[in-house]
Amino acid sequence: MTEILSNLTDYIKGNEYWLMERILSYAKERDYTKYTSTLVEPWRLSISGLSESFVKLVESRGDNIDLSPDEDYESDPATQFGIIEAQRHRERGISLEMFLGLMKYYNQSYQDLIRESGFENEKKQYYTGLINRFFDRVEIAFCKAWTSPKKEQLITELQKKNRRMTNEKNKYLTIFESLSIAVIITDSDGIIENMNLAAANMFNKEAVSGSKYYSEINENMYFYERFPELEKNYINFIKSGKEKTADDFYHDFTEQYFHISFSSSLDISGKFSGTIIMINEITKHKEMEKKLEKLAETDPLTGANNRRSFLKFFEKELKRCKRYTRALAIIMIDIDHFKDINDKYGHDAGDEVLKLLVKKAHSVIRSTDIFCRWGGEEFLLLLPESSIKQSSHLVERFRNSLSESSVTATGGLEIKITVSIGMTVSDNKDNTDTLIKRADKALYMAKEQGRNRVIVL
Repeated sequence: MTEILSNLTDYIKGNEYWLMERILSYAKERDYTKYTSTLVEPWRLSISGLSESFVKLVESRGDNIDLSPDEDYESDPATQFGIIEAQRHRERGISLEMFLGLMKYYNQSYQDLIRESGFENEKKQYYTGLINRFFDRVEIAFCKAWTSPKKEQLITELQKKNRRMTNEKNKYLTIFESLSIAVIITDSDGIIENMNLAAANMFNKEAVSGSKYYSEINENMYFYERFPELEKNYINFIKSGKEKTADDFYHDFTEQYFHISFSSSLDISGKFSGTIIMINEITKHKEMEKKLEKLAETDPLTGANNRRSFLKFFEKELKRCKRYTRALAIIMIDIDHFKDINDKYGHDAGDEVLKLLVKKAHSVIRSTDIFCRWGGEEFLLLLPESSIKQSSHLVERFRNSLSESSVTATGGLEIKITVSIGMTVSDNKDNTDTLIKRADKALYMAKEQGRNRVIVL
């Protein structure tokens, strides 16, 4: 093969993606995708097959590819490719005239490639002539393949096609109906075209597999009529114009969580033809998430919030109280002589003391308050929107309640519990560090003054 031909074949092989984009744009523009596909891969494969056939033809015959009356059109790569493609598309029910029409735009794509190249004009004319002759050979092969089959062969091809379609339908139904996830397919108006057994069972436990697909009753049912709980989700998806959305929702009546996804379904021309809705029940997953979240925020021994979750809540409440000029109290609590309790009665008894303290705290605080184990025997209590008077009253009630309680240690010994408490209130200029340090200072003063008391700074 000469250098001039090598330049052409190398150029074509290096621009297959460009050719694929060009023929796909022609096919969409001329509505050929209504009968073929809008997926990129089939078009890439067709360009790859054509380019490979052209290269093989030039490699075997050079530029001697003109037509003659005695030509054997089954002996070269161009016609061999054409015969194979003709058989494949004929079996799919594509007409010769439609396929020849589309082939003109394949030819045009290759011509465009040469025209927009940097080759000299003389070479461009030479190359376009070779490409035209190549497509002439391919088209002759199409005509030969389309017109040569006998009636019996055509019947066999139709039977083969029908069996393949039946098998594909059965395979689709088997997979579709066996899915544990509910799947609903609607048309562009929101009418349910099909739904699997899992979807039907969401409201009808006696549904039969495949009943929607094989039903002869032409009863239109809109998606939002069958699934009214999801009407808002469905409408929002359609209005959004997005190809896909997903979200979780809670069903109040069944007390279940679901994950729902909406996907646009496009016809072979790329136009919106409906929606695919998938609904998956995720209640156990959500409950596990909540348990894990609680574990991540909770002290495992006492059930109180841990330091991490407390600081997160503290930052949020402090900002809110500053914004609205509200009071916020922070209280630091320390169990008196806790080390002596552990040394004298054992760590199991010490653990019971910690648990009792948290229990008593939760019995007096509000749902908007947060109580945490700060570390060891130290605890922090945050009281949003609480004045000094209100906070002092609550803390004294907690301290008295705890001092009147006891824990029974091994051997029946009663352990009396007292706590020292330091409290301060935000002046809307503090940050979390200054408030905690001031509460810690008040706690230190309570210990110095004899323990079992509350000091406010």
